[in-house]
Amino acid sequence: MKGKKGWKQRACLCLMVFLIGLSGLAGASSRDDIYREKLDILYAMVQSGSSYILFGEERDDLMAVWEGVRALSPEQGLEAVKYQLLDCNGDGKPELLIGQDNRLINLFTIRDGQLHQVFSGFYRNAWYYLGNGRFLNQGSGGASLSILGEYHLDGNGNLVCESYYFTHWDPAVEKMEVYWNTFGVPDITLSEKKDMTMDQFGKLQEKLRNKVKKLSWKSLARYGKGRVDVEGKARVTAAGKVKR
Repeated sequence: MKGKKGWKQRACLCLMVFLIGLSGLAGASSRDDIYREKLDILYAMVQSGSSYILFGEERDDLMAVWEGVRALSPEQGLEAVKYQLLDCNGDGKPELLIGQDNRLINLFTIRDGQLHQVFSGFYRNAWYYLGNGRFLNQGSGGASLSILGEYHLDGNGNLVCESYYFTHWDPAVEKMEVYWNTFGVPDITLSEKKDMTMDQFGKLQEKLRNKVKKLSWKSLARYGKGRVDVEGKARVTAAGKVKR
């Protein structure tokens, strides 16, 4: 009986993925519809408790969400994953932010009527909101590489690097060095070596983290129950019920 129940659950999940795919092929009629489609996919993935691979193997956006909920129950995951619509570049049109514990997991905008993924954030490559359309990127690539970047979102939905610090181990002097550029890549040949100690680098990290803004998140669980809408109108929720 347990095997039969598992088969039914997987069949229902596959049907849900198929129907979501059909809606995507049909095309969304508005920005709100496009964002709802993304939230529906995330809701279905977290609620099912299944791996993101079922929804697409080459999907950083889904992998980033799954990284934060894989050890949680579906109910806990739906409460943990948050979203917010926020105009980040001042063009009068909102972007879709997905997060957990105030860390940004995904940032989406709309380009030419299509969903555009600006970035995905992971534990070792984390993103935070600094306010006024600006973002902090803090990551690690091992013991010798730490990154600290500041970005803003321009009017076309492009992420623009303002400042990018990173550490590099110099074996010649057996010392950690700090470099800086505005390209957003940890390449010492394109960067300026800074007269900065690791202690100073750590204080800069702390200073920027203290500027991170607390967002007005709403949970995926609340979205699935239909109590939250992206434009406040009646709709059919991910749970399949019409809400007003």
